[in-house]
Amino acid sequence: MNRWHSSIASLAVLAVAAGVESLSTSLPATAQTPAAASIVGQCRATKQSTAIFAQRSATSAVIAPLAANQRVTLSENGGTDGYIGVSSPGTGFVQTVNLKPCTTGVNPTPPPDKGVCRRVSQPQGLIIRQQPSTTSAIMGGADFNSQIFLTTTPATSKTSPDGRIWVQVGRPLAGWVANGFTNSAGSNLVFCQ
Repeated sequence: MNRWHSSIASLAVLAVAAGVESLSTSLPATAQTPAAASIVGQCRATKQSTAIFAQRSATSAVIAPLAANQRVTLSENGGTDGYIGVSSPGTGFVQTVNLKPCTTGVNPTPPPDKGVCRRVSQPQGLIIRQQPSTTSAIMGGADFNSQIFLTTTPATSKTSPDGRIWVQVGRPLAGWVANGFTNSAGSNLVFCQ
């Protein structure tokens, strides 16, 4: 009878050790996904005010402050040392414990008029700011090739002293995005197809 108890105890210790190892490698900000599924480009929101750090350390330089419920875009499939890479609204690392899945809301918004739809053509995505200024609070971001919706057509725009052209947007978040510069070719937004 004692041999059975020691065998069961050994199996229990092994099971607990295996469970601890699998828990330590999980990311609380992401759902468990099969190894083949990629989470790069997926949205996460902050649970509280935090920051994007230059390195996987809270003592490294702050790339950008993040407000509670601010959205970030994941840039890697798995985190290391409790941090995961993000590409928007800045490039760096965020503590996974401070992230949660993005929500779309209970009542979906009806699709807007195609005349106000634009697609982000800037490969790094765009930062959505509260006001048309590079020093204004960051509301969130819009990923490359994602849809963004203007508040009016034609677009409500303002030009800052540095020549940056700002366009007011209503979705995915209300705010302003930089659409390029005066006297420069190119635009950060293109018409939706």
